[in-house]
Amino acid sequence: MRALWLVAVCLITVAACSSKPEPMPPKRPNNELIVGEFERRHQEAKTAARFKADGSVTIASTADDLDRKAIAEGSYKLDGDQLLLTYNKGELCDAGVEGTYKVVISKIGIRFTKIDDACERRAKMDSETWYRR
Repeated sequence: MRALWLVAVCLITVAACSSKPEPMPPKRPNNELIVGEFERRHQEAKTAARFKADGSVTIASTADDLDRKAIAEGSYKLDGDQLLLTYNKGELCDAGVEGTYKVVISKIGIRFTKIDDACERRAKMDSETWYRR
């Protein structure tokens, strides 16, 4: 009787484990996922960014300041997982200085990894995740 019970438990376990997992919905492309507002959440320093579909980017000290007091404005180009940022005005970087980052973009946020950036203030986002608002 005990052997029969063990066989039944094994068959149920195999049947439960052999079912295929539900397929994941496809991830939207990065050029769609980047559009929106993001913020880094450090206790000592907060920064917010707005990426628009037209390729423009605005950076502010807080999300509330994105429409009132930008600290940088410029453009971005996204090619796969490579993000090129160029600010044309503001206090973060000299106008026209480009920064290139490898990014992982999801519905949660953006993870930045610096490839090349001469702007020290902007380069502080290396290895950071900025969360979607």
